[in-house]
Amino acid sequence: MDTIAAMEIIDSAGVAVRGHSAGEPGAPAVVLASACGMPVRLCEPWMRRLATGHHVVTWETRGMFGEPDDASAFDALSHDVAAQAADLVAVMDHYGIGTAHVMGLCGGAVIALRAAAAAPDRVASLSLWHGDFSGTPGPMTDHQRNLRGLLELAAQSRADAAMINEAIADTAAAQVPADVAELVMHPYTTDELFHRYSRLTLATMTEDITPHLPAVRAPALVVTSEDDHTAHPDGSHRVAAALPGAQLRVEPHGDHISVFGAAARLHRILADFLAGDPSPAPQA
Repeated sequence: MDTIAAMEIIDSAGVAVRGHSAGEPGAPAVVLASACGMPVRLCEPWMRRLATGHHVVTWETRGMFGEPDDASAFDALSHDVAAQAADLVAVMDHYGIGTAHVMGLCGGAVIALRAAAAAPDRVASLSLWHGDFSGTPGPMTDHQRNLRGLLELAAQSRADAAMINEAIADTAAAQVPADVAELVMHPYTTDELFHRYSRLTLATMTEDITPHLPAVRAPALVVTSEDDHTAHPDGSHRVAAALPGAQLRVEPHGDHISVFGAAARLHRILADFLAGDPSPAPQA
């Protein structure tokens, strides 16, 4: 997978994020909005699957990789969803992409929707996979409720973040599949990173996306499952109902971790949507 280690975001803050690309520039473009704070390697299976026939780009969350090293410089950044959505558009600009299919995974679904609402002429189509819409009024899973509570505390100060990280890091690691544990646990590797993760992820987890949905014009595919105990499926149902003409796909099984594996069935669902075929994917 071809990568660019660092790039300057062209916005009022001049924020630097690390952008990554795969596939042939000039091919139909796909932009991946991954879960906040996760290394690019977590969504690499999707990049590799889609790189045949597409130019696939993504980025790593501002402040979580590389610059800024200094804590006060991070504090001076904007951490809200609007800023993170602006990073998505800036990455498109950097790679010379005019319009693209935008794919939002977990909390990245909130960022994808904000970008689609703010820059509707740049988003040709949209897919949202096991979106964490816990900021939009409706039921939450125990995981969403507990994580949001912890992040609210850890975002208050670095001392609070250090105390909470020490208390939960081992437990959190034990709940993550071993094959992705190193990647998913990146935000917990230092107390500073955990504080930054708390501020950035709390923004997506408390964002009520409802007021922005009427501005989204792109055809949309919303994917959840019957048994996602991490990101409540009801959030996906409500978002799909509010997006005009959106397709809702409810899989028998899946969650916000398994979706990053880009299983063949999920890839077929996306490929059919991009090809304009609404028929169900065959059972794997």
